[in-house]
Amino acid sequence: MKTIQVQALTAENFARYGEFQNLLDDASLASKSVFPYGFFADVVKLDLGGGNLPTVSVCQVKKQEKNIIASLEAHKATCEGLLPLDDDVVIFVGIAFPGRPFTVDNVEAFYVPKCTFVKLNPYILHGMQFPVNAQTAHIACILPGRTFANDIQMEILPEDGRAEIIM
Repeated sequence: MKTIQVQALTAENFARYGEFQNLLDDASLASKSVFPYGFFADVVKLDLGGGNLPTVSVCQVKKQEKNIIASLEAHKATCEGLLPLDDDVVIFVGIAFPGRPFTVDNVEAFYVPKCTFVKLNPYILHGMQFPVNAQTAHIACILPGRTFANDIQMEILPEDGRAEIIM
């Protein structure tokens, strides 16, 4: 089985997939906002398409014996926002190629500290997050309403097409 090494989240190594922002870093927030303190406005912009209203959902994930990528998904027309609330998590991302089956061949894994907002661009492969320290982690997920029904392409990977994420 392919293994994928977790990387630190940096602007350089994550740029092709989207962007991220530590929501507790006042200096960084101030540098991106029109207001220098108190209310840091519009620090990360998500294109949620022209359809449904934005919604906040919560992904509850449990610690696994092994962090196996068993499925991949992507959204053609919208960004996705992820915010680990109560634990650091590992996410995985890759480039989806239109018209081709999803594969872990170009997937990378990143360590995301809690309270760090991650924006995934449209058509970026991703899937279940993995808690780092706690047995259960909760991740706020920002998407247009009903994206799980109207803008999702998901593939369950065969056993020999899966990958294990290692720390």
